[in-house]
Amino acid sequence: MMATESVFLGTGAAEMFPNPFCGCAVCRRARENRETRLRAAMLLDGTMMIDFGPDVCAASQHYGVPLDRVEHVLVTHTHEDHLNEATFSVLTMTEMAHPIHFYLSEEGCAWLADVTASQKDCPGSFGWMLASLQEAGKIVFHAVWPYRPFDAGGKRVTPLKTNHAGNGADETALNYLIEWERGAWLYAADTGLYGEENLRFLEAWAREHGALDTVIFEGTYGSEKMPRDCGHMDAARLCEQFSDLRRIAALDGHTRVFLTHINQVQHFSHAEYQDYMNRHADAHVTVARDGMRI
Repeated sequence: MMATESVFLGTGAAEMFPNPFCGCAVCRRARENRETRLRAAMLLDGTMMIDFGPDVCAASQHYGVPLDRVEHVLVTHTHEDHLNEATFSVLTMTEMAHPIHFYLSEEGCAWLADVTASQKDCPGSFGWMLASLQEAGKIVFHAVWPYRPFDAGGKRVTPLKTNHAGNGADETALNYLIEWERGAWLYAADTGLYGEENLRFLEAWAREHGALDTVIFEGTYGSEKMPRDCGHMDAARLCEQFSDLRRIAALDGHTRVFLTHINQVQHFSHAEYQDYMNRHADAHVTVARDGMRI
C-alpha cells in the first residue's frame, strides 16, 4: 500500500455484519449478497491504526495490508470489539522490531492496569499477556485526555469526548481529530450526538483552521431511530450531526464523509443506506466497505 493510503480494516459493529449466529431476514440477505463487515478498525497509514479489535489480523491477510510497521494505535475504548486479547496474543508470538504505543483514556488505562494486576500470574489470561508484552518492551500504554493534543508518529492528535461507555469505571470512548500530511481527519466511533462541549471545540478549531478534510463517523443503527442520548448513531441522527458540523463550519462542501461501524439490527442494505444519505445528508457521504482505500 502507499505510505499515506488509509484502509478500512472493518466497518461492522460488535456482532459483525451479518451476525454469524443470526438467521434474520437482514442477515440472510447480507449473506446472499456477500455484503459482509468485520468489526470496525482502520489502518490510517503504514505506521498508525485506529482500534485493535479481534478481526484486524484477518483483515490484514485478506486485504494485503501488513501491520508490521504499525507503531501507534489510537484506541477509542476498551470494549472487546475495539481492543481484543486475541490480537494481543499474536504479538506474544511475534519478533517485533519496535514497540507498539497504544493511546487511550485515563479510565481505559486504569481498567487495563486492573486486568493486568489481577491476572498476571494466570498463564494464558489477558492480564498475563499484557504483563508479558509490557515486560518484553513490545507494547506501551499512554493515557490521553479530551481536548489535550499529543504527538504520535509526527501526527497531531486531539481526543474528543463521547457519551459511549467503556469497560472501565467512568470510561467513555474517545474520538480523534488527527492533523497530518493528508489534512485534518475526524474519526468518530463509538459515539452518540455531539454535545455542546465538542461542538464548541470544533467551532473554535474550524475558525482557526477551516473545515475538516475527512470525517469518518459511526452509523451503527442506520434505519432504527434511537433515543437522543444513545451512545451510538442512527441515520437520522447522523444527518442532524452533519448539519451541526456544517453550521459551525467544521464541515463544508469539500469535506469527505464516510460511515463505518454498522450493525444488522437496522435493516438498510449497503445500497439503501447510501441512498438515504444521498437524499437526506447535508454532506458528501460514502458508506464505507471493508477493504476500502481512501
